[in-house]
Amino acid sequence: MINENTITEMIATGKKSIYWTEINMNLLQEIKESFLKTKPLQGLTIGMCLHVEPKTAVLCKTLKAGGANVIITGSPGTTKDDVAAAMADEGIKVYGQRSDGREEHLQNIQSVLKHHPQILMDNGADLTREYIKHYNAEGLIGCTEETTTGANLLREDLKGKFPVPIIVINDSPLKQVIENEHGVGQTIVQGFMRTTNLIVPTKRFVVIGYGTCGRGVARYLRSLGAQVTVVDQNPIAGLEAALDGLRVARLEDTLAYGQVFITVTGRPNIILKEHIDKMNDGAILANAGHFSWEIDLEYLESEADTIDRLSPDIEQFTMKDGRRVMLLTKGEMLNLAQEGGGGNPVETMDLGFALQASSVLYLVKQHAQMATGPQPVPHEVNIKVASNMLKQLSLPL
Repeated sequence: MINENTITEMIATGKKSIYWTEINMNLLQEIKESFLKTKPLQGLTIGMCLHVEPKTAVLCKTLKAGGANVIITGSPGTTKDDVAAAMADEGIKVYGQRSDGREEHLQNIQSVLKHHPQILMDNGADLTREYIKHYNAEGLIGCTEETTTGANLLREDLKGKFPVPIIVINDSPLKQVIENEHGVGQTIVQGFMRTTNLIVPTKRFVVIGYGTCGRGVARYLRSLGAQVTVVDQNPIAGLEAALDGLRVARLEDTLAYGQVFITVTGRPNIILKEHIDKMNDGAILANAGHFSWEIDLEYLESEADTIDRLSPDIEQFTMKDGRRVMLLTKGEMLNLAQEGGGGNPVETMDLGFALQASSVLYLVKQHAQMATGPQPVPHEVNIKVASNMLKQLSLPL
């Protein structure tokens, strides 16, 4: 049990983190001020599965200012316990803690859904998938989805199963450029440096996936002097990487060369047994995708002779042939799951969450006229958020 003094300290620490974040999220502050006046979400319950950290707390406070009852859970390994405590102290219902694994995560999702939300805000499609399995759509207005991973699941595995509109935030060109490329790109590289304390220049990185997130990771690594090889099954993405001046190869051809392998695909089963078996001694594995499923963790755990935790965020798997394979942050998102990992920069998430809040407002007003199923952020929402951010960035000299 956590004693009362510890909880009080956690709340105070969490509130300071939220305050610093909030004063640097100008787009959400502007929306919050409007919501306080008009209360467009009055009486609605919003169920959320987003990373519980300071920037998400500011989004929750914005929705609450609009009159919504906000219920949230996070993702395994990414919840900031002090932030969760601070959010709960301000009347936001939070399920989950940093130590939760996959099983606890699914239980937390069920706890959120038991509040019968009218709007779902999801990150990886976990909340939406569980809703479809266990509930009918009575009272549900619509959903939003934040990620590439979630969008893939919604459009492929769950195609045609939606009785309501789902706005895919990841489809927004604003999110793809500002949050994915510059937010994820910067913070994954920061996460590697912070976790390992290793040099980036001259190190041989293999970036698997050259979508908007992978592009950002590769470009930020290269800007620091890394030797970057890109792997992507899509020839168009590979051609783009080549024209960007990066080495492009098949994953099989990088195994004896690469020192650090970073998955950024949003899809399962990317680095498998046959790949791990051919990597050099000391190879480092990291993941930037939403789920750890991109790396075959089951094989690593079952086939290693010994597993040693070298730090809170570095595990060493000594294989039967004596090779050592290093895994960062248990294969969870390198920029969020690590000790002290802050996720994407505040300003990039200000834009992403402004898209979220604006899309929720659009759903409330327009859901009856919208098509069901996954769809891009409405054009008028993109234009308004882009214009507001441009004003924030284009201050006169």
